[in-house]
Amino acid sequence: MSKTGSIILKSVLGLLIVFLAIMIFLCVNRPQQRESEYFTRRDACGEKLKVIRTLEEAHKQAYGTYCGDWDTLLINLRKQEMRVMSKEKAPNAPDSVYDMPELEAIRKGWIVQKEVKVVPLEKLREDKKLTLTDEQLAEVIYVPYTHRQTKFTIKADSVAASLSGAGDKLPTFEAYVTLDDLYADYINEDNAGGFSKFVELFTGSDAQWLINKKAELKDMDRFLGWKVGDITAPVTEGNFE
Repeated sequence: MSKTGSIILKSVLGLLIVFLAIMIFLCVNRPQQRESEYFTRRDACGEKLKVIRTLEEAHKQAYGTYCGDWDTLLINLRKQEMRVMSKEKAPNAPDSVYDMPELEAIRKGWIVQKEVKVVPLEKLREDKKLTLTDEQLAEVIYVPYTHRQTKFTIKADSVAASLSGAGDKLPTFEAYVTLDDLYADYINEDNAGGFSKFVELFTGSDAQWLINKKAELKDMDRFLGWKVGDITAPVTEGNFE
């Protein structure tokens, strides 16, 4: 074999080795990457769903019910409708009133309690339960990784307080996103280029991974997505917690 032919052969073999190394890396890394991203997206959704829960709880405290519409929820929370107990120093109270036990000061009439109305959003920020600005709050409704194309679904209802169905009803709410909506980029094949399609021959497609993940959750009788609350029961927990 000529020297030139030998150089060409070595170059081809070198490129083949590099290509095989890349493919081995992709075959091992892509499945792990999907699982890692699953929890990353879960956490991103969970953070927003926790904020929605905080807002819903404030709405319930102010109005006695949860709210099933995002715009209405924010509008109502900006009204001065939440009733809270305010404590004020009485005119005849000594300056040392705040140095004594509060119950004693109230008993002596030096601290007066009265009910006042406050703006729920302002109260949440005052109590450090909400740190988002109004601009950040407006973005909470949008599902992460969907480029503001998808919103969390929010519902409100009520259920009977007793198993018999008689008597008072308890307000309920839920906010959620399905895996299909969260992983719209996995389902949309237009987002995958030619090389991605080639890699999928070795690693399986993202769409198939999503099908398998949903089947796995269904077998465990779990919700196929991330949610907080449940309109069929008076609970406020999230399935990501």
